[in-house]
Amino acid sequence: MRAHLADHLLMWRRISDACELVYLATCQRVIFMFWGGDGTTLGFDPDIECFQGEAAWRHLLEVATGLNSANLGDREIVGQMKQALQTAKETRTAGHEAQAAFEDILREAQRLRTRIGLDDGSASVATAALRHLETTLAPNAKVAIVGVGPMSRYLAQRLPERGFQITMSNRTLAKAEAFGLPLVPLAQLQMDPEGFDAVVTATASSAPLFTKGNWERLDRPPVKLVDLALPYDTEPEMDDIPWVTRVDLSTFLAETEGGRMKRREAAVHAEPFIVGAVERLRRRADARIQKHANRTAADRLTDAWEAMEAEAVAPGSVLAGLDPAQMEALEALLKRGRTLAFRALNLQREPALEGR
Repeated sequence: MRAHLADHLLMWRRISDACELVYLATCQRVIFMFWGGDGTTLGFDPDIECFQGEAAWRHLLEVATGLNSANLGDREIVGQMKQALQTAKETRTAGHEAQAAFEDILREAQRLRTRIGLDDGSASVATAALRHLETTLAPNAKVAIVGVGPMSRYLAQRLPERGFQITMSNRTLAKAEAFGLPLVPLAQLQMDPEGFDAVVTATASSAPLFTKGNWERLDRPPVKLVDLALPYDTEPEMDDIPWVTRVDLSTFLAETEGGRMKRREAAVHAEPFIVGAVERLRRRADARIQKHANRTAADRLTDAWEAMEAEAVAPGSVLAGLDPAQMEALEALLKRGRTLAFRALNLQREPALEGR
């Protein structure tokens, strides 16, 4: 999907007839954001959640704030949202409205984090895994990362900064080439982790990629097996292999349980702030729509008035034979008419913008 995302974005916008479209995919969710058009034409599953109007603003705000993430307050979603917007802009499926909407949402999300106590440097699963590897592996350890999702990308960027030697692996190895790191075939790694001090796996596989049967016959130096996937990429029975230390997602969630409970209690008090933020998002969106409509109306009025003036004095028209004094009076009349017309348009505009 990622390799052909630009083509998919263009196809989705064409099918849905959307004015603008942004696609966001994380390890926990997939979100299609439409401005105009009809997203149901893409044939979504009937059970998919759909949000419109204020409900959509609220959902995106909660996503950006990390209120509905598995790890409450997860900050990685901010970077993922920015990347989704950038990809859509490069593909030309997103424009000024998507840009303005995302800026508003992320600004309100940062404000909300501060108000309810989420802006405290809390760790996501990926950052908790990073800390674990830093504290349990020897300097310059060799680590294989399996998967190309957000957590894999994060670790592939951060671990080399801390002196670890990173090798990438994936079921489709070509997708891992974009990381610019050494590669190892997944099939080889599944049979034998020889040469690696740790294997970190975070894929969307529906079945375990690493099994006890493949590794139990081996005798290797100690290997750390870090499973960040759900469902697990590794069989829990691999704990029985003497040289394997397996750590899965539940470990990192448990490590941060105290902090998550504290932030969850703070989130109970978020509702009035969310209501206010959603109202501000809606008002600013309405103001942008009204501004665009007024600007469009002004442009149409300008075009129409200039066409009328040109027609009035065009060679062969009834008014073309006026003497200089009459022509001067006509031009003054047209100028006065233009002024009154635009003044009337501005009077219509003011109530819509009042108090914005």
